[in-house]
Amino acid sequence: MGHLLDDPLPADVYDPAEAAIVRYARKSTRLEPIDGATYGDLARHFSQTQIIDICLTVGLSNMVNRFHATFQTDVDGQTLADLEAGDRAAGACAIPLPKPPA
Repeated sequence: MGHLLDDPLPADVYDPAEAAIVRYARKSTRLEPIDGATYGDLARHFSQTQIIDICLTVGLSNMVNRFHATFQTDVDGQTLADLEAGDRAAGACAIPLPKPPA
């Protein structure tokens, strides 16, 4: 996850199919048009049905994230403890947890 915003994406982290999904998800999340190159990159690795699944997954994730950002929903204690434990673990996600609002 620490490389999701890298441009270009590091070849030693993502295989070509994963990189196609990340590039698509970034464009979709930013509400940028999905051009022929982006769609073609997905189509080289996935069937049309799989691309529909990718589109729905990205869209649903964006909707859920926007809902939580709007209402600043609390995270239950066990999930928070698991996240914090992961942050302390070797090789854990390099993206820090957001700071709670003051």
